Amino acid sequence: MEVFRTVLGDVSPETSGRFLTHEHLLYGYPGAELDHRTVLDYENNVAFIARQVADGMRDWGFGTLVDMTPPEVGRHPELMAEVARRTGMNVIAITGFFPERMGVPYYWRRQTVEELTDFFVRDLTEGMVFAWQQTPYKAGAIKIATGQESVTPQPSPIGPNGRRIHEVEDRVIRAAGRASRIVGCAINTHTDPMDYRVTNPGIEQLDILEEEGADPAKVIIGHAFVEPDEGQLHEILNRGANLQLDHIGIPWRVDTVEELDERMANAFVGLINEGFTSQLVLSYDRWFYNPRSDVTESDPQLANERVDLGYMWTSFIPRLKSKGVTDEQIDAITRDNAARIFSIKV
Repeated sequence: MEVFRTVLGDVSPETSGRFLTHEHLLYGYPGAELDHRTVLDYENNVAFIARQVADGMRDWGFGTLVDMTPPEVGRHPELMAEVARRTGMNVIAITGFFPERMGVPYYWRRQTVEELTDFFVRDLTEGMVFAWQQTPYKAGAIKIATGQESVTPQPSPIGPNGRRIHEVEDRVIRAAGRASRIVGCAINTHTDPMDYRVTNPGIEQLDILEEEGADPAKVIIGHAFVEPDEGQLHEILNRGANLQLDHIGIPWRVDTVEELDERMANAFVGLINEGFTSQLVLSYDRWFYNPRSDVTESDPQLANERVDLGYMWTSFIPRLKSKGVTDEQIDAITRDNAARIFSIKV
């Protein structure tokens, strides 16, 4: 039997509805949880997030959301579970970490591959830990992440392993590959668009994952369309992995939404026309709620917080259809593909 492992338990993939494969219900950079100015008003914040989720379900048919927030960036198991209870949304949590330059807390940097593997497996099979307490809420997928993020305006340097992957990230990725093989769950990844200028970070991630026995068909490479390169996209797909088009309506390292949406759509349609429909998924990478201090030049309010949840269906899907994509292909991309990738055999 195959199931989705949601925060409220295992459910049938038949209940998936449309998928959002990379979102963040609660998102705060590491350390934000220590700030007096970001203390949660839990009831009001849950209600605020749940209203957005419910609107997306009612108006646009979303039924499953993968919350890609790792522990050090605000993963809150009880909040995810409460949003799921109030809305009926299938919420899939992840285990894993942010890029080394921005995440992977010091404690975990000292752990071996074996210890990291055990952590991931226990998150997936026993329940996640929060604020020193065991919870009953299980993760349903794994996140890996590489890249400089916004720390420096340049690609990642070459690491000790010859890839543009740092030493701690390498251990985390190896553990993710082992845990995915043990549990049979999906791995969804963060790559840095700037790294595609000097290497193919999706392939570097896949090389390590496959060395540890992971199935590339259960892997989604994220953010690869922000600066799309046809050869690199083909290289990832030809390995049997999947690609996620995200940042729809959210310009990241691009001047305008129109510029990003159009170039992503053109690359996406090209892959569909070449027969890769079954290896493609869509998402926003949206922040439903980001506790923050004052908006400043060094900590601006980003477009991840402002894109409307219906934008995919009012703007981007029509853009794809205008380029010849069919309703059948849209259904596969927004529902069937993700349902296959995120299913776990039990």
